[in-house]
Amino acid sequence: MKKPIIGVVAILLLGLAVFAGLSFWGDGIDIGSTHFKTGSFAENMLTPPDTATSAAANVEDSVKKANVRQPLDTTSKVILFAGDSMLEGLGPRMAAYATANGHTLINVIWYSSTTEIWGRGTRLKERIEEFHPDFIFISLGGNELFVSDIKKKRQKYLNNMLEQIGDIPYVWIGPPNWKPDTGINDMLAESVAPGSFYLSNGQHFDRAKDGAHPTRQSAAAWCDRICKWVMDSSYHPIKLEVPVEAKGKCKTIVYQPEV
Repeated sequence: MKKPIIGVVAILLLGLAVFAGLSFWGDGIDIGSTHFKTGSFAENMLTPPDTATSAAANVEDSVKKANVRQPLDTTSKVILFAGDSMLEGLGPRMAAYATANGHTLINVIWYSSTTEIWGRGTRLKERIEEFHPDFIFISLGGNELFVSDIKKKRQKYLNNMLEQIGDIPYVWIGPPNWKPDTGINDMLAESVAPGSFYLSNGQHFDRAKDGAHPTRQSAAAWCDRICKWVMDSSYHPIKLEVPVEAKGKCKTIVYQPEV
């Protein structure tokens, strides 16, 4: 009984070997007047699909698609603008932009605030739930220019703020440095979504008497540059055409410094 079985197995193995060998033979072979098409059996057998490479390629494609800049959104928006005392200069000019472009603006000024102060609570989330903004501006970091080991001390608070923002389109406006910082701008640039960080450091500002805040006129020019960047370069561009009128309407909420 063993010999017949061995013979059958040998025939099957021989046939498999012939089949695999033929599959290396280009597009086919000709025997007499008949053409036999060969397959890619050996190639498929010897070269299994690289599933890891395929998965990595799919992830890379998804990232590229996710980072494609969105088209200009010309619809009216509810804009929440939150931050520190820099809003005293930016807020009025942003109100003019909002009014001119059909947006509704809510300015939330928290004096002497930082990413830590905002990020250890839920005040940002509360204002989001109250006003349901379609777009958010954050101007924060001027009070953290000189914090040492800033990632260690502030990263978790920044992450909390970004979690509170969620998937709402936003732009984080970096501080208008008057001296070199210890890492706040780098941390912000590395943490916020692509196309959502506006670097103010390195620009020219006329300063108020405290040497830190831009003058009202310089802050208005700063706001002009920000709004142009939002339209021309940000990931989520919204309509922010230069206003004709110098003033506009907005709702302003003020929080005093924490003691």
